[in-house]
Order: sequence, then C-alpha cells, then structure tokens
Amino acid sequence: MVILAVQAYSAFGQANELAGSWKNGSVGMISYQNRVTGSTKPGRGSVFTYRFDPNGSYEYVGYMEVTMYNCTTTLFNNITGKYIVEGSTVHLSPSRDYWKNTNSCAASGNKETTKKPTRKTLRYERRRDENGSILLCISEPGTEGSCFNKES
Repeated sequence: MVILAVQAYSAFGQANELAGSWKNGSVGMISYQNRVTGSTKPGRGSVFTYRFDPNGSYEYVGYMEVTMYNCTTTLFNNITGKYIVEGSTVHLSPSRDYWKNTNSCAASGNKETTKKPTRKTLRYERRRDENGSILLCISEPGTEGSCFNKES
C-alpha cells in the first residue's frame, strides 16, 4: 500500500490555507431612530474582510459606521496587492491603499484619498471556534490581533 500526501499550492507557490474570503464584524447594541422616517439603525457597526486569492493577490476592505445625534460618520478603506506566505507569516505588498470618510451632517469634511502603500508582515494562525468553524487569526508584531471567519 502506498500513501501519498499532497498539499495544494498556487501558481506562485502559496500554500492555500489562506486562500479564500475572511470576515470580522460587529454591530452596536444601541440603536438610533430617524425622526422623519421612523426607521432604526445600530449606533455603530464595522466589517473587515480579507480575500486571499491562490494567485498571490489579496484585497482588504475595512468599513466602520457610527451614528450619533442622527449624524452618520463612515470610514472606508480598500487595499489591494500581492502576498507571500512563509511558514506562519504572511508578507503583504500593497499596490493601492484607498480611503474615504464621510459625515452626513458635515459634507464639507468628506474626503477621499489614496495613500502611499505600506508593506506589512503579519503572523497568522488558523483556529476553530466553539462551533467548529474555521478562523484565521492575524496579528501585527506586538499586538493581540483579530480573528476572521471563513466565508463560504
């Protein structure tokens, strides 16, 4: 009997354990009601996603929203680039770092900017949560980091 072990690698030699979409988000417990329409929405919320493609490309999207006194402030960040995996480390080489922030009560402060991309080296680890779902936990050196749920 012959037993063969195979690990999937992308065209760039990337181990595919990062490949896929990963999401982390939260919604605040306090809601605000629109006085005109009567609709309610959470006072705050956020979602952060990473998508690692097997070809070595990645995309990060971060979105945060806070509503206070019927004024909503949003912050959006979109980073795209290439990544390389070495053991439990992932090196991110962004090619674009786009930011947009808005305030529904002070549109004069709304702005969009593309910042100079900054390389990052992150540690990562795959874990399972209490329900057995796969998590990708990512941290910068010296930080606690965050865990992201695998999206189907």
